[in-house]
Amino acid sequence: MGQASAPPGTPLRPSPRGTSDPRAARARELHRKAVEADEVAARYRAERDRLVLQLRAEDTARWSYSAIADALGCSRELVALITRRSR
Repeated sequence: MGQASAPPGTPLRPSPRGTSDPRAARARELHRKAVEADEVAARYRAERDRLVLQLRAEDTARWSYSAIADALGCSRELVALITRRSR
């Protein structure tokens, strides 16, 4: 079954024992990389959201949900979600 991941910034728990099985070592490395990728993706989303909110605040007529969605290559629904979350 799946294991819940630790919150971003939580240090990885050291293995209580080493393993000689290369599959376990590879799985551990992939897990570490996935945690790092999640942290990077969260930073990218936060910056994207900040920029979308700046555009909307600057000029709502020019930067409609559709205009931002076209510029980003995403859906209007995502733009709406970003703006609603900030309220």
